[in-house]
Amino acid sequence: MRRIFLKFWLGLIALLSAIFAALPASAASSDAVDTGKVLAQLVSSYDTVEPGQKFYVALKTTLDDHWHTYWRNPGDSGEPVHIEWDLPPNLRADGDIIWPLPAPIATGPIINYGFEDTPYFPVPFTLSSKAKPGDLIEIKAHAYYLVCYDVCIPEDTELSLTMTVGAPQIDVLSKAGIDNAILDAPKAGAATGGIELKGQDILITINSLPGDVDLSEAYFFPYEQGYILHSEPQKLTIGKDGISLETKADYRWDEGAPKALEGVVRYKRRGRFEGEIISLLVGTSVAIGPAQASTGSAALGSSASGAGTSLWIALIGAFLGGLILNIMPCVFPVISIKALSIAQSADKDIKTIRREAWAYTAGVFAAFMALTSLLILLKAGGSQIGWGFQMQSPLVVGGLALLVFAIGLNLLGVFEIGGSLQSAGTTLTQSGGVKGAFFIGALAVVVATPCTAPFMGAAIGYTLGQSALVTLIVFAALAAGFALPFILIAYVPAILKRLPKPGSWMVRFKEFLSFPMFAAAVWLTWVVSAQAGGTGLIILLSLMILFGFALWMHKNSVSLIKNGAVTAALLAVLIVSFANPLERFSPADKPVEKTAWSPAAVERAVNDGKTVFVDFTAAWCITCKVNERGALANREVKARLGDDDVVFMIADWTSKDDIIAAELARHGRAGVPLYLVYRGAGDNPMTPHILPQILDKEKILSALAP
Repeated sequence: MRRIFLKFWLGLIALLSAIFAALPASAASSDAVDTGKVLAQLVSSYDTVEPGQKFYVALKTTLDDHWHTYWRNPGDSGEPVHIEWDLPPNLRADGDIIWPLPAPIATGPIINYGFEDTPYFPVPFTLSSKAKPGDLIEIKAHAYYLVCYDVCIPEDTELSLTMTVGAPQIDVLSKAGIDNAILDAPKAGAATGGIELKGQDILITINSLPGDVDLSEAYFFPYEQGYILHSEPQKLTIGKDGISLETKADYRWDEGAPKALEGVVRYKRRGRFEGEIISLLVGTSVAIGPAQASTGSAALGSSASGAGTSLWIALIGAFLGGLILNIMPCVFPVISIKALSIAQSADKDIKTIRREAWAYTAGVFAAFMALTSLLILLKAGGSQIGWGFQMQSPLVVGGLALLVFAIGLNLLGVFEIGGSLQSAGTTLTQSGGVKGAFFIGALAVVVATPCTAPFMGAAIGYTLGQSALVTLIVFAALAAGFALPFILIAYVPAILKRLPKPGSWMVRFKEFLSFPMFAAAVWLTWVVSAQAGGTGLIILLSLMILFGFALWMHKNSVSLIKNGAVTAALLAVLIVSFANPLERFSPADKPVEKTAWSPAAVERAVNDGKTVFVDFTAAWCITCKVNERGALANREVKARLGDDDVVFMIADWTSKDDIIAAELARHGRAGVPLYLVYRGAGDNPMTPHILPQILDKEKILSALAP
């Protein structure tokens, strides 16, 4: 009841201030500065203050619709609002920002903690008793905030306000806004609680909460990052005497548990969210009494994006990602098979062409659903894996290398084996038909999985935090986008008319298309060498030799021996020309020193004031390799990565690694590449800046700027 009366009087004060707004006044507030997406202003609860008086100055931020800034713990990503003060000698700040109650803000699988609309950030001040009446007090502040919606934009501004020393005079309008912010800010209460780590799970128990509150949307916001996985739901159980929240542990538990974990527990009172500051004693629990209700995952609140909206975004992103995946480098070899199939279809009737298009689509969907189902089953069994997991097995990669090598030889015309092997897929690329189209679609998916196209990474990351049904639906959208070009060719007559007519050129075209397959075999062989070392490489190459020997025995062709000799000679020339490649590099081109990634290594480097660039990569990730050969190989980028204040870390996911998989998931990703930049000299050094999946020089240098 007391809070209702306070709200009433504060509202009345605001109304009265509006009546006098037209009268001349010397309000203590700065000019409002539009920094892009935020209108920022310093406001004071008093225009005039007397010596020894306590008062508040707040950063008032008016955000554009749908944009948000961040709480003291920004959650999975982001940076908190920060204010640097430049104060006169007779004025001191008595504490940090009095933080408003945040809301969880969901973007796909990412959960951030922040604010929308017009949040105030009050700070308490005390004027020295030695200040003299008539003196002017100039308060300067540098305000910094990251503001996000569909993109994130760092914005900052310099603000200044002047106050007079004298008889206290309230700034009625500003005081009402500041008082409301302070009244609504979380405060310590009678609640007590504990937190227990049970394997990878966390159990939070809280009791002694107010008796007149609604706990159906209770939620815990930790002050510190690294202890609770923000992106994981908090499963709420309401007991007679309190609540419990079950969620997942984050990486910092491995570094040692704190004595207590502080934060804010949120609940509702009369339809509005309120918060209470609480300290959870680590390793203990408190009694919550018999369970009255279990509400599943705690609701995110009105500021969070709805699950339906996130699902639609994921579906659109997956569909667009599937379309773009057709032109990603890892799919180039399979595009050659598709191109040959299309060319061979030009003289067929429309029904045959469409039948093969749907067979290709069926192969795409079958492969996607099979891989997705296996991924779901493995994750349900506790495995830390992500998309492209099959490429972490040397046996699978070696088998693919042999398969594409055989397909390349087949396209080149080295062998044509019919019978049962044809139905198994070795000559399907030549014979075509429904079986061939299905095989091409399935193979395209298997070879394409090492690539993560734009839009695709966030969509996949979202699905892996959802139910099995949602995961299958989103991957079906990915499959639809991937298969669409072939369907369009079959159903749009204008495209079919522009296809060249079959003829003798097709023989040469088919032979030419074998070389992308050989390039794929070389790449996959290199991946095996990275996974299984020299022994694995020798085994795979020996199998290729045995396969070639078997073909020779089958054909007994002298011309094959001659061709082999020419190939061997060309290889010898290449080996000699690349025997000592480092001699051709200038000093600026020498390899940059790289450090193995670990959460502890990042924290050590950040604590030393270093800027840390982390490259989450894998030998089988073509997108990663394109970035390595492109933007990361740029001389300016390499020079910056080699500076003393920068640490370049590699998180190699070529082989299965649960720690890397968990870190990817923490940042809303289920696959590589992922690029993070930690600024050791920044205000929130352990919150990384996430770079795009497709890098360029400007983005890297901007993120690494001193």
